[in-house]
Amino acid sequence: MKMTVRKVAELADVSPASVSRALNGQDGIGEKTRKKILQVISDTDYYPHKKSLRGGNIALFMPQNCLYYQHFFSHLQKILRIFGQKWNLLLLPHDLSCNEFRRKCLQDKIEGVIIFGFSLSSPELEGIINQMPHVWLNSHRLGGNDPNVLIGNEFAGKLAGRYLIGKGCKKCAIIDLPSQNPGLYARCEGFRFECFSQKTECKDLHFETPVLETLSHTELENIFISAAEEGLFKNFDGIFVPESFLLPSLHFALRSNDSLPLLVCGNNSPEHMAGIQPRPAAVDLGGDLLVELACQELFMLISGKKNTPERSSFFISPKLCLP
Repeated sequence: MKMTVRKVAELADVSPASVSRALNGQDGIGEKTRKKILQVISDTDYYPHKKSLRGGNIALFMPQNCLYYQHFFSHLQKILRIFGQKWNLLLLPHDLSCNEFRRKCLQDKIEGVIIFGFSLSSPELEGIINQMPHVWLNSHRLGGNDPNVLIGNEFAGKLAGRYLIGKGCKKCAIIDLPSQNPGLYARCEGFRFECFSQKTECKDLHFETPVLETLSHTELENIFISAAEEGLFKNFDGIFVPESFLLPSLHFALRSNDSLPLLVCGNNSPEHMAGIQPRPAAVDLGGDLLVELACQELFMLISGKKNTPERSSFFISPKLCLP
């Protein structure tokens, strides 16, 4: 019987979260329940840590050299706790060539790769990575056999739209900048759909700029201040900010408005919201669960379990965080 976390939870009559805690040796679960879960696992062929008992090397690869690094490092401690002391985590440089990557895999005997990003530099590099156990830990394309742990970005946009509309906003806008991250476009699409379905006016405020990942806060401030001086924001009572990195610069530019539009952010990032008053609502994309499921998926692949359609993709359900 091919087992999953959900199946183990069903057989043990516990929640999937309890199974996860038992597998990872985490607190928050009684010893009796832990033993019950481990007994169920021992009676089946499911055990993602089976090969991890001897340890090895796991590569952390971030092909995009951009602002999303901070999200990765905020979860690094959780990754270290999940993999434990018997595994070595090797951080690979973002500009690693195909030959260097291949040599690194052979030299360090890398058994699996966690890729934090949303694209690779070349089909050749993609071909190398596809030959070994790997998971993507951020927005990545659907399709193929790549194991994905995906954020519900479109639903995040819908939640943001419901929030503004529920607050009485009648004229909403989306801050639309070019980005390398497909997750931002999905959030915007979800926001548009929610406005359309509730017959609320929604307009894209498109800015012709370099991609977001290359812009500094100072550059963004200049962009948004110029837009505010031109009156671009004054007709809207609600604005959707798809990426929290935009928030400080946009809020600074909007301070000169007679009335501040209600803001909602497509992801929850405390460092970008610090000091902003009134504090905007934001969507929690479920980063901790994302990391946990990605690590479990990688364990399954390393231990020799085949990637079945049932396990090819996980979707994390986001939730709204009120100010």
